[in-house]
Amino acid sequence: MNADATEALVKALLTTLDPEDPAIGPMLNADDQGHRHDVLGELHAYFSCRRTAGWWMSREEKRMITDYVKQHCGDELDIVMKTANEVMQQTFLFRFPWDMERSVVPVTFDGDIDWCHIPDQDVEWAYMLNRHRYWVALGQAYAMTGDEKYAEVFCRQLEHWIDRNPVPEEPTTDTLTWRPIEAGLRSANWIKALRYMIGSPSLTPSLLGKALISLHEHGEYLAASFTSWKHISNWGVLETCGLYHIALFFPEFTQSAGWREMGEERLKETARLQIMADGIHWEQSPTYHHEVLACYLDCVHLAKLNGSELDDSFCRTVLEMAEASLYWAKPNHRQPMLGDSDDSDIRSILTFAAWLFEDSVLRFGGHARPDYDNAWLFGMEGIRDYEAMVPVEPPSMSRAFPHSGHYTMRTGWDEEALYLYFHCGKLGGGHGHADMLHIDLHAYGRDLLTDLGRYNYSDHTPHRKALKESSAHNTTVVDGIGFTGIRDTWSFDRMAGPMGCKWISKPDFDYVEGMHDGYLYGNEPLIPRRRIIFIKPYFWLLIDSLACREQHTLTQHFHFPHPPGEVLMEADTKICRTNTPGEANLSIIPITTADLCGEVGEGVISREYNLLEPNSNASYSRTGRGWISIMQVLYPHRPGETASPRVRKVPVYRHTGEQVHDGQAEACGVQLPGMEEEFILVVSHRAPSGHFDCYVVEGMQIFGEVVLMTPQGRKMQSTVII
Repeated sequence: MNADATEALVKALLTTLDPEDPAIGPMLNADDQGHRHDVLGELHAYFSCRRTAGWWMSREEKRMITDYVKQHCGDELDIVMKTANEVMQQTFLFRFPWDMERSVVPVTFDGDIDWCHIPDQDVEWAYMLNRHRYWVALGQAYAMTGDEKYAEVFCRQLEHWIDRNPVPEEPTTDTLTWRPIEAGLRSANWIKALRYMIGSPSLTPSLLGKALISLHEHGEYLAASFTSWKHISNWGVLETCGLYHIALFFPEFTQSAGWREMGEERLKETARLQIMADGIHWEQSPTYHHEVLACYLDCVHLAKLNGSELDDSFCRTVLEMAEASLYWAKPNHRQPMLGDSDDSDIRSILTFAAWLFEDSVLRFGGHARPDYDNAWLFGMEGIRDYEAMVPVEPPSMSRAFPHSGHYTMRTGWDEEALYLYFHCGKLGGGHGHADMLHIDLHAYGRDLLTDLGRYNYSDHTPHRKALKESSAHNTTVVDGIGFTGIRDTWSFDRMAGPMGCKWISKPDFDYVEGMHDGYLYGNEPLIPRRRIIFIKPYFWLLIDSLACREQHTLTQHFHFPHPPGEVLMEADTKICRTNTPGEANLSIIPITTADLCGEVGEGVISREYNLLEPNSNASYSRTGRGWISIMQVLYPHRPGETASPRVRKVPVYRHTGEQVHDGQAEACGVQLPGMEEEFILVVSHRAPSGHFDCYVVEGMQIFGEVVLMTPQGRKMQSTVII
């Protein structure tokens, strides 16, 4: 670097630093004496030796963490080293578990890296490239191996990016490299990478100076970019997390104290506005719920590292988010693919939250020992503290989240437990899908019914729009028309809203119901209704119904996971069965087949961004007027179990002797394999409103909207569910 360039760099650098900070004194003295190179040398020496919490790691600490991840985190370590070695060759493949938009095809740059490259018309690829998560892998590879090649590549790419991507004069989203969300994510990733590179010969005094100037520019940019929209968007959280990292890791910046105060206020406001009273993020996407939660946890951790605590109400909200995640998760520890979500394991986030809040219940939902990322975050002392915590099973099993419209039913907290997830909540903005009344079903270690995911955010392929449609979810549609109109990737023609949610949870059964207003337009307003009864720990009864004056068709959609296995539907009984040898399977058993149409088809599922795989689906439909209902038993089979329940339609009579029409009430008997007893479920489609709605079923007089009848010796016992 020539003298003019050095002088310009030093001048720009000193304008960012607080002259009142004692650590800056030697640099100012060198500048006063005209020793420009000495300024950079003093700066480099200071940042290489400072013991700022979370910044400095001893060689012994690095060695012990390296030994730990080699022993306990082999798969994750392989991914990190593979990524680091690919980035050395300027090959980029976004594959980390919480990469928001993963890629499946690697891209290699033979010459200079094109930071604005867009492969396959997917602009999200360019955004991921400019978030620089892969540089953290380079830093960890350097910390574990001591091989200078990793530091050299990081430093070369960092300088290349800084030189070719000057900060815009004003915050803008009309850019591939400087959207505020990328600036926020990038800031945190740079700092996490730099902490591993301190002490490397490749991180020269001049490059460190350029990096600090750029981080200061990021801070100014993020401070200026915030708008009222950011208060209610996950963008605001991700940007603020980056600003907070800059403020706390670089208190030497003149503006850091103000940025810290600004960041803490923004964190508090975003949590107040974005997190609903039941702990779930309003955008109704588990992926973005967890992205926001991870940022909040990072900020709580940073505050603690600096000997302070964030606002109590904010911390309570963060803890409630983690608790919601615990109950939301399926028995295989993965989140539902609701909205724009992938099939992601959330144990790493729960591990972080459990350690941070010293919460034994969250510890139950986390990993048995810290995973790869958390090992580097916790350090050896934190690893020992986490392993010493005694996990405590959550105090309840099934859980309702009434503010956001999520309901989970489960039989236990082991990986073989039965689990059903039901959604009857608000759309959640652009990341929302037409998934009102959708269900996921998981049992005996396997997904049995699932959401189909998001694929990508590009309108150039029909898959994006198709996977957001109503028919792509395990729900119902009327006359083949979706209840929420999908215009394109981010916008809608109309949006269905939730109605009439009810929830009851008892030791022997769970009950949930919901409706929506997606068909209130047109000549005849229609309100689909879904009710689910979980007879623990055996099966679910699913009841879909529609009241209508004119003739309409009610259609149910069911989507199965990948690999699809074999899905068969019997022509006469319309029983749909999956057949995946050696694994759990599902039977969908209609109560009555009169006028019921059913078919099995093939489709696609997207368990990760940019990934499409084959799957199978089934649909049932019934056409009529006045009252349309479809009732099925959803029976999960244990691996190797082939027998199915015997299901029969049971007549319902008024207490005066007349048989009740199906539009008034229906009943079914369910006899499980190997059991002599029969469960009888009576469902009134119209709530009882007088003595004439007192029914007789199998000789027993009952009164209630949903009644469970079970044998008690030679007599029947009735339980009013609702």
